[in-house]
Amino acid sequence: MSEIYLPARCTGTLPDDFKEHHVAEEKMDGSRYVLYLGDDIDPYGRQDGHTLLSRRVSTVDNMHVDRTLQVPHITDQLYMLELAGTILDGEIFRDDFQTTTSIMGCAPSLAISKQESGWYDRKKETEYAPGWVTFHAWDVMQFRGRDVRGLPLSDRRKILEVVIDRLNNPYIKAVEQIKCDFEKHFTEITAKGGEGLIIKDSRLGYGIGWAKMKKAYDVTCVISGFTIGSGKYTRMIGAMELSVAHEGGYVCIGKASGFDDATRQDMSENPDNYLWRAVDINTMRLNKPSKDHPHGRLFQPTFHRFRDDVTLKEVTLEKLKKDLTVKPKSNRNKFGR
Repeated sequence: MSEIYLPARCTGTLPDDFKEHHVAEEKMDGSRYVLYLGDDIDPYGRQDGHTLLSRRVSTVDNMHVDRTLQVPHITDQLYMLELAGTILDGEIFRDDFQTTTSIMGCAPSLAISKQESGWYDRKKETEYAPGWVTFHAWDVMQFRGRDVRGLPLSDRRKILEVVIDRLNNPYIKAVEQIKCDFEKHFTEITAKGGEGLIIKDSRLGYGIGWAKMKKAYDVTCVISGFTIGSGKYTRMIGAMELSVAHEGGYVCIGKASGFDDATRQDMSENPDNYLWRAVDINTMRLNKPSKDHPHGRLFQPTFHRFRDDVTLKEVTLEKLKKDLTVKPKSNRNKFGR
């Protein structure tokens, strides 16, 4: 068995100027997974052979969610014995986030059936074509039993390319590494509906200094309520509920956090001081309406700032949708992956 390797998050700050040692990778809108290659490498000892574990930890058994059986075209394959003990960090992706999670969130038999034959979603009235998910690897954390996270990214990238070449599986690919014209690539990616870039320093070890450069729209909402936090924020405000005016009332379009601990503390102690205040929110889009959210729901909304200069009657659904048509900007202030 192997130890558990936790995938790193983007916690760095984007540099003011990009240097020759900076590289970029497209930020994919998929699901984060760690691929363990080799027999008896499952850190939980639940199975033999290759293992695919989610970043997400189950609330039932406190273990990382196992999705090995959902992707036999990746995990139930014979690879070169010399790759045993190798651990890759990457993203499972097919078409878009909703398609990916629809497949990976299923029981193994249904996930395989969806990939082999396609499926029809009655709720969304959408037909999905057959197709297998792909594991897009952007880093190697362990190589043949050796922890390589301390090596510079430039060295780990060389190892990753060797591993991908020897795996020889069309459903395991190395994420393209971009080495120049980041703003140009960012514009091209977001124009096609992509999220943006992850900026990394090729001189540093795994997870150090990673920063997100993603598209963001700045929209205004009002705080219409709160939800209680969990973990270290138990019995404190976890997130603010966001609403906008529409047809004589207010409709909820999401929840956001991202505020600092001092604001969270004051908000928890004096919630009435924050209710019905206008706030600016960074978001990527407004999802399509659904049965549960007839006016849509903001995708990955993050608190930006309070807007006490804005009156509540200005914070409307119509204005929000208009703001979402403005050309997106690169968000150089919010991080996380």
